[in-house]
Amino acid sequence: MAFSYWESTEWLEGHDLIVIGGGIVGLSAALQAKKMRPKWKVAVVERDPFGGGGSTKNAGFACFGSTQELMHDRMQIGDKSALALLKKRIDGLKLLRMTLGDASIGYRPCGSLEIVRKHSTFHAPTSAYLKGINEWAASATGTAETFQSATADHLVGIAEDAIEGAVFSPLEGAIDTGKMMRSMRQRVQEAGVDLLFGLEVIATETDLAGHRIHIKRSGPSGAEDSRWIQVPHLIIATNAFAQDLLPECDVKPQKNRVLVTEPIKNLQFDKTVHMDAGYLYVRNIADRMLIGGGRHWKLRNNEVLEKALLEVLHTLWPQTKNASLDSKWTGVLGIGLSREPIVARVQSGCVAAVKMGGMGVAIGMQIGQDSVALLLSD
Repeated sequence: MAFSYWESTEWLEGHDLIVIGGGIVGLSAALQAKKMRPKWKVAVVERDPFGGGGSTKNAGFACFGSTQELMHDRMQIGDKSALALLKKRIDGLKLLRMTLGDASIGYRPCGSLEIVRKHSTFHAPTSAYLKGINEWAASATGTAETFQSATADHLVGIAEDAIEGAVFSPLEGAIDTGKMMRSMRQRVQEAGVDLLFGLEVIATETDLAGHRIHIKRSGPSGAEDSRWIQVPHLIIATNAFAQDLLPECDVKPQKNRVLVTEPIKNLQFDKTVHMDAGYLYVRNIADRMLIGGGRHWKLRNNEVLEKALLEVLHTLWPQTKNASLDSKWTGVLGIGLSREPIVARVQSGCVAAVKMGGMGVAIGMQIGQDSVALLLSD
């Protein structure tokens, strides 16, 4: 299946910028590039029909991190850097909502819970603990009560005898991941960006004229066609899969299993939930319940992992015990030594924007814009 003359001249040649990766970061970068350089011909190249990676497979959390996650960040990268990262997440969520609109992303300001399960290795937060983290976070979140002890009203639908403690944050919410990505694609196309989905970039190289990317398209019966494309500017926004093109990059793919139940009659829960320092997460999708994560258990078999996830769900939310599963899938996170994203110049005219650390919804749009700023400063 060879690329036709028309495909080559209309869609594959003459670009000023190519963005590799059609997720949140890549689409945001393309949108920002057209805003800053309206005359540029810009294309997004993506191998997956829907955007691949975590952008279309995430659980739909509009979150910035539980207290346990934030404390981990502080210990790992220091208070100052962790606070800057928190501010980036807060501002990124605001940018996402402002750019696309709450209705377009299905945003619900439902608030979040951080739950400490009984018999887990984590401890219930003390009032002194919450006071300290609230004082530290205030300049980033704009409030002295980012986190507060959960009340009985916050815990409706949860088996309270199965938990040791809970923290509530009114600042977090939930989104509809599918609506968000559809809205982003519409905005990008309206801006005049070419979306070239179904093309895999298998290599990149630099020459005197700029950059070359080697693309591949699979056709019927396993037939393939490939060719090189020349472009002066390049942004690599493949998040978890960055090492495929940038072998030295500090990012590795981490799989996360996600399960969604069938509808549950009279479901009495409407929040997002963090557990086990963010390794476990739960939310409702209308009258369904979603649970995901568990990679800290290091269970390689999906059936065993799903059984462990369902045990947590059924223990904490008794209403789910008789609900069958309706959907299940595996998402991929981009994880490195720290959860700080990478926005870096690879070479002149080429920028990498990768490693979202599981926070792509919060920081993806901002990171896309940052990558364009860095590219244009070259």
